[in-house]
Amino acid sequence: MSPELAEVIGLNLGDGGIYQYLSQRQSSYQVAFTASPAEYLYYQDFVKPTIDTTFAVKCRVYLRNDNTTRLRVGSKRIVLYLASLGIPIGKKLDASIPPEILKQGLVKHFIRGIYHAEGSLYRRYSKMYNTHRKVYSNLLVIQIRMKLRTLMNQIRTELVNLGIHPNRLIEKDGVYTLRITAQGEIRRFFEVIRPRYKLVPHSASL
Repeated sequence: MSPELAEVIGLNLGDGGIYQYLSQRQSSYQVAFTASPAEYLYYQDFVKPTIDTTFAVKCRVYLRNDNTTRLRVGSKRIVLYLASLGIPIGKKLDASIPPEILKQGLVKHFIRGIYHAEGSLYRRYSKMYNTHRKVYSNLLVIQIRMKLRTLMNQIRTELVNLGIHPNRLIEKDGVYTLRITAQGEIRRFFEVIRPRYKLVPHSASL
Protein backbone atom coordinates (compact mmCIF):
# COMPACT_ATOMS: atom_id res chain seq x y z
CA MET A 1 0.00 0.00 0.00
CA SER A 2 1.27 3.47 -0.87
CA PRO A 3 1.20 6.47 1.49
CA GLU A 4 -1.14 8.16 -0.97
CA LEU A 5 -3.64 5.31 -0.81
CA ALA A 6 -3.51 5.30 3.00
CA GLU A 7 -4.49 9.00 2.90
CA VAL A 8 -7.36 8.29 0.51
CA ILE A 9 -8.63 5.48 2.75
CA GLY A 10 -8.69 7.86 5.73
CA LEU A 11 -10.51 10.38 3.58
CA ASN A 12 -13.07 7.76 2.53
CA LEU A 13 -13.85 6.83 6.13
CA GLY A 14 -14.63 10.48 6.79
CA ASP A 15 -16.15 11.94 3.64
CA GLY A 16 -17.04 8.83 1.69
CA GLY A 17 -18.13 5.25 1.72
CA ILE A 18 -18.20 1.99 -0.18
CA TYR A 19 -21.49 0.51 -1.31
CA GLN A 20 -23.03 -2.64 -2.72
CA TYR A 21 -26.44 -2.32 -4.35
CA LEU A 22 -28.46 -5.50 -4.80
CA SER A 23 -31.19 -6.10 -7.35
CA GLN A 24 -32.97 -9.19 -8.63
CA ARG A 25 -30.69 -9.43 -11.65
CA GLN A 26 -27.29 -8.21 -10.47
CA SER A 27 -25.22 -6.40 -7.89
CA SER A 28 -23.43 -3.11 -8.42
CA TYR A 29 -20.58 -1.60 -6.44
CA GLN A 30 -19.51 1.98 -5.88
CA VAL A 31 -16.84 3.99 -4.09
CA ALA A 32 -18.10 7.49 -3.34
CA PHE A 33 -16.88 10.73 -1.77
CA THR A 34 -18.75 13.96 -0.99
CA ALA A 35 -16.91 17.14 -0.04
CA SER A 36 -17.17 20.91 -0.21
CA PRO A 37 -16.58 22.88 -3.43
CA ALA A 38 -13.38 24.27 -1.91
CA GLU A 39 -11.93 20.75 -1.97
CA TYR A 40 -12.48 20.19 -5.70
CA LEU A 41 -8.84 20.70 -6.67
CA TYR A 42 -7.65 18.31 -3.94
CA TYR A 43 -9.95 15.63 -5.35
CA GLN A 44 -9.05 16.41 -8.95
CA ASP A 45 -5.30 16.72 -8.46
CA PHE A 46 -4.67 14.11 -5.74
CA VAL A 47 -7.54 11.76 -4.91
CA LYS A 48 -8.56 10.93 -8.47
CA PRO A 49 -4.97 10.28 -9.72
CA THR A 50 -4.27 8.11 -6.67
CA ILE A 51 -7.31 5.90 -7.28
CA ASP A 52 -6.86 5.86 -11.06
CA THR A 53 -3.20 4.85 -10.83
CA THR A 54 -3.58 2.34 -8.00
CA PHE A 55 -6.53 0.47 -9.45
CA ALA A 56 -6.25 1.20 -13.20
CA VAL A 57 -9.70 2.84 -13.34
CA LYS A 58 -11.11 6.21 -14.33
CA CYS A 59 -12.84 8.14 -11.56
CA ARG A 60 -15.17 11.01 -12.14
CA VAL A 61 -14.86 14.21 -10.12
CA TYR A 62 -17.54 16.84 -10.56
CA LEU A 63 -19.32 19.74 -8.89
CA ARG A 64 -23.01 19.26 -8.20
CA ASN A 65 -25.75 21.85 -8.10
CA ASP A 66 -26.17 21.17 -4.37
CA ASN A 67 -22.81 22.90 -3.80
CA THR A 68 -20.73 19.77 -3.25
CA THR A 69 -17.72 18.10 -4.82
CA ARG A 70 -18.40 14.48 -5.74
CA LEU A 71 -16.12 11.62 -6.74
CA ARG A 72 -17.62 8.35 -7.95
CA VAL A 73 -16.21 5.13 -9.34
CA GLY A 74 -18.08 1.89 -9.92
CA SER A 75 -15.74 -1.00 -9.17
CA LYS A 76 -16.42 -4.30 -7.46
CA ARG A 77 -12.68 -4.90 -7.19
CA ILE A 78 -12.03 -1.68 -5.26
CA VAL A 79 -15.02 -2.16 -2.96
CA LEU A 80 -14.01 -5.73 -2.10
CA TYR A 81 -10.38 -4.68 -1.58
CA LEU A 82 -11.37 -1.92 0.84
CA ALA A 83 -13.80 -4.26 2.59
CA SER A 84 -10.96 -6.78 3.01
CA LEU A 85 -9.06 -4.06 4.91
CA GLY A 86 -11.99 -3.70 7.30
CA ILE A 87 -13.76 -0.71 5.74
CA PRO A 88 -17.52 -1.14 6.34
CA ILE A 89 -19.79 -1.54 3.32
CA GLY A 90 -22.78 0.78 3.49
CA LYS A 91 -23.63 2.87 6.54
CA LYS A 92 -20.72 3.18 8.97
CA LEU A 93 -21.80 2.48 12.56
CA ASP A 94 -18.18 2.09 13.69
CA ALA A 95 -14.80 1.55 12.09
CA SER A 96 -11.14 1.14 12.93
CA ILE A 97 -7.76 1.87 11.39
CA PRO A 98 -7.01 -0.95 8.92
CA PRO A 99 -4.35 -3.25 10.44
CA GLU A 100 -2.40 -3.12 7.17
CA ILE A 101 -1.97 0.63 7.56
CA LEU A 102 -0.65 0.18 11.10
CA LYS A 103 1.61 -2.69 10.00
CA GLN A 104 3.16 -0.66 7.19
CA GLY A 105 3.70 2.45 9.31
CA LEU A 106 1.31 4.60 7.26
CA VAL A 107 -0.84 5.87 10.11
CA LYS A 108 0.20 9.52 9.76
CA HIS A 109 -0.92 9.47 6.12
CA PHE A 110 -4.21 7.87 7.15
CA ILE A 111 -4.74 10.54 9.84
CA ARG A 112 -4.00 13.20 7.22
CA GLY A 113 -6.94 11.90 5.20
CA ILE A 114 -9.16 11.86 8.30
CA TYR A 115 -8.16 15.45 9.08
CA HIS A 116 -8.93 16.57 5.54
CA ALA A 117 -12.38 14.98 5.80
CA GLU A 118 -13.46 15.57 9.39
CA GLY A 119 -10.96 18.00 10.83
CA SER A 120 -11.09 21.74 11.28
CA LEU A 121 -8.76 24.50 12.41
CA TYR A 122 -10.19 27.55 14.11
CA ARG A 123 -9.30 30.35 16.49
CA ARG A 124 -10.02 29.64 20.13
CA TYR A 125 -13.09 31.36 21.47
CA SER A 126 -14.95 31.61 24.75
CA LYS A 127 -18.70 31.73 25.29
CA MET A 128 -18.69 30.79 28.97
CA TYR A 129 -17.86 34.08 30.68
CA ASN A 130 -18.83 37.60 29.71
CA THR A 131 -15.47 38.85 30.92
CA HIS A 132 -13.56 36.66 28.45
CA ARG A 133 -12.68 37.72 24.96
CA LYS A 134 -15.01 36.17 22.39
CA VAL A 135 -12.14 35.17 20.10
CA TYR A 136 -8.43 34.70 20.88
CA SER A 137 -6.77 35.75 17.64
CA ASN A 138 -3.39 34.27 18.57
CA LEU A 139 -4.63 30.86 19.80
CA LEU A 140 -5.69 28.03 17.46
CA VAL A 141 -7.59 24.78 17.96
CA ILE A 142 -7.49 21.60 15.87
CA GLN A 143 -10.69 19.58 16.04
CA ILE A 144 -11.65 16.18 14.61
CA ARG A 145 -15.26 15.07 15.05
CA MET A 146 -16.84 11.74 14.05
CA LYS A 147 -19.43 9.21 15.23
CA LEU A 148 -17.02 6.26 14.89
CA ARG A 149 -16.03 5.47 18.48
CA THR A 150 -13.35 2.82 17.91
CA LEU A 151 -11.70 4.87 15.17
CA MET A 152 -11.65 8.05 17.24
CA ASN A 153 -10.08 6.25 20.21
CA GLN A 154 -7.45 4.78 17.89
CA ILE A 155 -6.70 8.15 16.33
CA ARG A 156 -6.05 9.63 19.76
CA THR A 157 -3.77 6.73 20.68
CA GLU A 158 -1.84 6.94 17.43
CA LEU A 159 -1.39 10.70 17.74
CA VAL A 160 0.18 10.13 21.15
CA ASN A 161 2.40 7.44 19.61
CA LEU A 162 3.52 10.05 17.06
CA GLY A 163 4.45 12.45 19.85
CA ILE A 164 1.33 14.61 19.55
CA HIS A 165 -0.71 15.05 22.72
CA PRO A 166 -4.38 15.94 22.20
CA ASN A 167 -6.98 16.69 24.83
CA ARG A 168 -9.16 13.87 26.10
CA LEU A 169 -11.81 12.46 23.78
CA ILE A 170 -15.28 13.86 24.46
CA GLU A 171 -18.56 12.15 23.58
CA LYS A 172 -21.89 13.93 23.29
CA ASP A 173 -25.04 12.53 21.66
CA GLY A 174 -23.05 9.79 19.96
CA VAL A 175 -20.51 12.17 18.41
CA TYR A 176 -16.86 11.97 19.46
CA THR A 177 -14.76 15.13 19.49
CA LEU A 178 -10.98 15.27 19.71
CA ARG A 179 -9.26 18.62 20.12
CA ILE A 180 -5.68 19.80 20.26
CA THR A 181 -5.43 23.12 22.07
CA ALA A 182 -1.81 23.37 23.24
CA GLN A 183 -0.09 25.52 20.63
CA GLY A 184 3.11 23.46 20.70
CA GLU A 185 1.11 20.28 20.05
CA ILE A 186 -0.66 21.97 17.13
CA ARG A 187 2.73 22.86 15.68
CA ARG A 188 3.84 19.24 16.15
CA PHE A 189 0.65 18.02 14.41
CA PHE A 190 1.40 20.08 11.31
CA GLU A 191 5.05 19.04 11.30
CA VAL A 192 4.23 15.31 11.51
CA ILE A 193 0.87 14.92 9.73
CA ARG A 194 1.63 17.58 7.09
CA PRO A 195 -1.90 18.32 5.84
CA ARG A 196 -2.28 19.53 2.28
CA TYR A 197 -4.84 22.17 3.29
CA LYS A 198 -6.68 23.44 6.40
CA LEU A 199 -3.34 24.99 7.32
CA VAL A 200 -2.22 27.55 9.88
CA PRO A 201 -3.08 31.08 8.65
CA HIS A 202 -0.14 33.39 8.01
CA SER A 203 -1.38 35.75 10.72
CA ALA A 204 -1.01 33.08 13.41
CA SER A 205 2.23 32.22 15.17
CA LEU A 206 2.73 28.88 16.91
